[in-house]
This record gives sequence, structure tokens and C-alpha cells, in this order.
Amino acid sequence: MTRILGLLSLVMMLLPNWAAAQAAQRSTLTLQVATVSLGGEWKIRIADITAPLQLDSDRDGAVTWPEIEHRRQDIESYLGSHLNIATNSGSLSWHFAKLAYGAVGGEPFLLAQLSAEDTADSIETLQVSSSLPLDLTVVWSGQGEEKALLAARGGARTFARSEAARSGFRESLQQGIWHIWTGYDHILFLIVLLIPAVFERTANGRTAVPTFNSALLRVILIVSAFTLAHSITLACAASGWISLPARLVESVIAASILVAALNNLLSRASGLSRTAGTRSVGLAFGFGLIHGFGFAGALAELGDGGAPLWRTLLAFNLGVETGQLAIVALFLPIAYLLRQTRFYRTGVLYGGSALAGLCALLWFWQRAFGESI
Repeated sequence: MTRILGLLSLVMMLLPNWAAAQAAQRSTLTLQVATVSLGGEWKIRIADITAPLQLDSDRDGAVTWPEIEHRRQDIESYLGSHLNIATNSGSLSWHFAKLAYGAVGGEPFLLAQLSAEDTADSIETLQVSSSLPLDLTVVWSGQGEEKALLAARGGARTFARSEAARSGFRESLQQGIWHIWTGYDHILFLIVLLIPAVFERTANGRTAVPTFNSALLRVILIVSAFTLAHSITLACAASGWISLPARLVESVIAASILVAALNNLLSRASGLSRTAGTRSVGLAFGFGLIHGFGFAGALAELGDGGAPLWRTLLAFNLGVETGQLAIVALFLPIAYLLRQTRFYRTGVLYGGSALAGLCALLWFWQRAFGESI
């Protein structure tokens, strides 16, 4: 039994590395489609073409550049016969602009640059087939990108410029939703701001709101302020107009949760915050400006995929707002129903806010000073 467990442990440890190695071993083809022209970069595994072309002339088990260099014409002819590209105007005649030798992850690869021009007014569709396995990415200039895995003799795949725009929009939208749902600090800041939305501040403390609409109005003000603020800075950061250090942004995001939690622990109100709840709205807008820079980091990792920045930005931002609304739709009805219970008035409002503040303090220390507690 011990041996079996040990063997299973070994397999589990090796599996991620094996999977990564398998993913890295496939040939890749990236096609850049302009209006009437096409360019591409094809990374071909040497192992995929060694046997049929007998590239290992000295039979030492390794294919070197000298063995490839004098076979360039044969290699180009072989690759050309195994890749077919057609557009909406018919079959496309393409040629190799460059052929180079290199390595990816320690494995030898050929890097081939492709080039072609079409006689059509505009390339709107692209049909690609390959008898060699490869990961294919089609980047439509100014629209977006599409991806597919072409298995050997797996038939042709068709791509369309119009579909690239839709799929790119959907992907950015999904990434926005996923980012807010996995961004624990963004979620915690929003929830801490929403916890007291079912109460009214008075000179003597807090009282439960009389109607659901009263709480809903407060939530709309808070979420709208947060949305407006982070949309402004997200756009500025994505456009390259403003850039802040990541450590500063992440530290202030942690501090925003702490300040919001401390605001909840203050039971008495003063000035306009007594009637309109402007303190929470002000916090949502002020710190929302910093949270926008945090969203920008996730957007930068996503990339634009060849799509216009405004469309990627719009889709991602809509995704963030959709994710926020889902959180609000889940939280608010529960908070309203429990607003008069001791559990919510004491446990959630004060206990939950205190716990959130403590977590934020720990995060601030770690992010600002790079130390663990």
C-alpha cells in the first residue's frame, strides 16, 4: 500500500511538468490578417519534419543548422504542401519570407515567416487546413483574434473577420467578470461599503431602513460612484496616460478596505452623512479611482488580441460591472431581511467589519513592506 501511495505521489508531481512539456511540443502558426494582405509566423518542431525529409544526415540523433541550411528548398516545398490557406476569393498563394533555426524550451524549432497578398477587395474569411498538427491563431487587424487546434488531417477550419470581433468581445467580457469574482480585495471593499446600506445613520446611532427601496437607493449611489471612479482610471491606465507602481496601487487598495471598515465601526453620523450617506459614496468614489488601476493590471495581462483598445476596454469594464451587480443582487436581499436581527446588527456590521479591517491591515503590511505576519 505504501509503495502504491508513493507511486501515485510521484505521478502527481510529474503530471504538471509532463502536461506543460506536451503543450510546448506542438508547432504553432500565427496569421496576421490585414485588409488585403496576410503575414504569419510558423514555429515548426524539427521532430515533425526530420523523418519524412531525412534531415539527420549524419545519423547522430540531432538535427543541426548546417543539416537544415542546404535543405531549405526541400523544407519549404514540404511545408508548403502541408499547409493550405484560402480566402473568400479563393486559394491564396503564399511564400516564405524567412527561415531560421532556434529552440523553444530546449527543443529545436524552425521559425518560418510567411507572406501573401490577395486580389480581393478585402479578406473577410480565411480557411486553413494542415496535415501537420499545430496550434493556430488568426489575428484580424483591428478586430480581434481566433484560436484553434489543428490536428493532423483534421480537415479545414474557417475563420471570419466578423466572428473575431464578437469572440474577442465575449472573451474580454468574461475576463472582466472573472477578475471581479476572483479579486477578493475588490469584493471585500465593495461588501464592506454595502454592509451598512440597510441602516440609516442618526445622532443616536443606526436604525434599520423602513423599506427595501431606501436600501436599494443607497446601494445604487455607492455602486455608481465606485463604477464611475474605477472606469475613469481604468481608461486612463489602459491608454497609457497614467501609470502608478503596482506596489503602491495594491497597498492603497488594502488601505481602502481598512478605511471602509473603520467607517462602519463609527456608529454616529455628522453633517450630510447623517441623511444621505455621502461618506460611503465618497469612499466608493475616492478609493474607486485606485481600484481602477488594479483592474488595469488584469486588462494588460489579457492583451488586446488585435482588437481596438476602446472595444476591449468596454467589454472588460462591462464584465466587471456585471460581476459587481451579481454580488450586489446576492448580498442586498439577504442583508435587508437580516437588518433587524442581532446577528446582522452586531455580528455582521461590527464583527464582520472588524474582521475585514484586520485582514486589510495584514494585506497592507504585506504589500507595502513585502513582509509576512
